[in-house]
Amino acid sequence: MISGVLEAADEAEAARQLEGMGLSDVEVTRTRARVGRPLGAEDFLFFNEQLASLAHSGLCLDEGLRRLAQDIDSPRLRQTIESVAADLQGGQTLDQALEKHAALLPGRYARVVKAGIASGQLAPTLLNLSNHLRLMSQTRQLVTRTLAYPAVVLAAAVAIFLMVSWLVVPQFKQIFDEWGAELPALTKLFLAFSEAVPTLALAAGVVVLAAAALWLVSGWSAGGRAAREQLVMMVPLLGGLLRDSLRARFLRALAYGVSSGLPLPESIRLGSDATGSPWAARDAEAVARKVEAGAPSQAACVGSRLVPALVGYAVQVGGNQDDTQRALNRLAQTYAARAVQTQTILQTWLTPAAVLVLGLFIALLILALFTPMLQMIDSVSG
Repeated sequence: MISGVLEAADEAEAARQLEGMGLSDVEVTRTRARVGRPLGAEDFLFFNEQLASLAHSGLCLDEGLRRLAQDIDSPRLRQTIESVAADLQGGQTLDQALEKHAALLPGRYARVVKAGIASGQLAPTLLNLSNHLRLMSQTRQLVTRTLAYPAVVLAAAVAIFLMVSWLVVPQFKQIFDEWGAELPALTKLFLAFSEAVPTLALAAGVVVLAAAALWLVSGWSAGGRAAREQLVMMVPLLGGLLRDSLRARFLRALAYGVSSGLPLPESIRLGSDATGSPWAARDAEAVARKVEAGAPSQAACVGSRLVPALVGYAVQVGGNQDDTQRALNRLAQTYAARAVQTQTILQTWLTPAAVLVLGLFIALLILALFTPMLQMIDSVSG
């Protein structure tokens, strides 16, 4: 008698998975979901690379994983490794043991491992996966690095302008009132703005906090993440940067899946998993289903916004896995280079533009405040 917990969409799917493991007289009942947070990127990379080392050395995986777990500080990683080792010792294959922990591991990891075992190249497959994930992480950081510094500069510029308007302008207003000077329209505008600064700052703060909260909450659902992604893609330059970054990640994962011996539909889905994008997932799933229905890869990519037609052509005419992998990696490099170029444009122009806008407002502020002062000095001198 064997009992345990298995993650599946429903009871029928769970029964099929168990029968695929060679088990008979299966009884399946629904239980409360126990899905935890995925392993952190560094924890997973460490686990994957150590598993590759064990596979390369030819050591017994279950005993090697048990000994590895003894040296792990992270409780979640240690528990995961011990559970995989126990499943291996219980007679399950490595991909079956990993499939039980699908919620903690990257998408389709078990299928990649299964492909590596089938090809007899498990260790190289796992090491290639680590290299792919590190490249993916570097590509994902493009957007963050692009926006971080200009955002800080712009926030500082707005804060300085608001402080000057709130603290300095009222002092000039007092002087103008005492002298009874006739003020230009620009000066009146800035004086009125300085009086409204507290209200405007409060309203802006509420709007920013509400937008941040909405952005955070929208990430809790697939529909919210999709809407958030579509909003970003509508922004000039930034939308192009995001699309090129997603395509580069998708193509690298697709090349990796093809080189690992995964079927093309599974490689396409692996690529969409690598992007973490709802938009990419929908688009890639449509292409994968066309391929499964018998459509040539080039025809399946027609109309796709994520998968360029050139990808279908490269897969269709590729002589072997190595040729196809090289072609896909070259395409990935092309899109990554274009993303870097867009990043450079944003970094080159966004920060100076923010400083220029601030300088323009400061110049107008000085003109508005000191023009009446000069007129008063002239009237006294006259």
